[in-house]
Amino acid sequence: MRNPHLIRRGTDHVIRNKYRYVTLALAALLCKCGAEVIGGWEAAHPECNTITLPAEALPGSGPLRIALISDLHNNPKLLALVVEELRRQKPNLIVFCGDLVTADERFRRTRWVVNGFRELTAIAPTYAILGNHDYEKQEQVERVLNTAGVTLLHNQAVDFETPQQGKIRIVGLGDWNEGDEAPQLCMKSVGEEPTAVLLLSHDPESRWLLRQYDWDLMLSGHTHGGQLGIPFADRYVSFRSSMPAGLYTFEGERRVYVSRGVGSIWGMRFFCPPEINIIEIGS
Repeated sequence: MRNPHLIRRGTDHVIRNKYRYVTLALAALLCKCGAEVIGGWEAAHPECNTITLPAEALPGSGPLRIALISDLHNNPKLLALVVEELRRQKPNLIVFCGDLVTADERFRRTRWVVNGFRELTAIAPTYAILGNHDYEKQEQVERVLNTAGVTLLHNQAVDFETPQQGKIRIVGLGDWNEGDEAPQLCMKSVGEEPTAVLLLSHDPESRWLLRQYDWDLMLSGHTHGGQLGIPFADRYVSFRSSMPAGLYTFEGERRVYVSRGVGSIWGMRFFCPPEINIIEIGS
């Protein structure tokens, strides 16, 4: 005959284990929901950050106020916030460094993009390049940017006259991840370019292929700052680049500025808020 006390202890053990598993499952669910709420809130609230660079960052440009936006990732609400902020900031020049869309998402009805970028072009001349995600919907992305009056630079360069009658050359490259960069079509070798060069290249890792070309300041995105920051350390965790976010120097006097971007993948960020960048070039 089986001992009833042993049976009861065995039954109690099973019940305790069930409660333990249920408790752990509920705790995991609460953590997941909490992370989504916190990460989602941060991802929906971009900062506007200003950095001042000396005149030699773009020699001969004179005082210049550049707005850098990147990595919108198919988000109409964030584009509306960008437009609102840049109306207040009044830049002389706006650049968009790629990833208007997200590759595995349907590109939403495109009127919001056309209208939003038209508003940007009313604030200041606006230039754009393609990001790696944009190649999945390249024809549509190019169409809406052109319709909005944005100058899309695809391995192309244009001269830009600054407010103080200075001149810079804006170069926009195809995306390095897609193997589409062609600097030989739009850039000169080191020492041959008489004008300061503002280089737009979606991924900052492309800098290694551009060492023999003449450029002064590169603006990039792509990394999102890893979408994960180290609290109170002003540092970011990214496996995409050794330049995850912020200002860097490269081989002497060249500068690279990497934006954390406006949008995000999966709609979450942690201690790494999205950003609009204002880059002020001194006199």
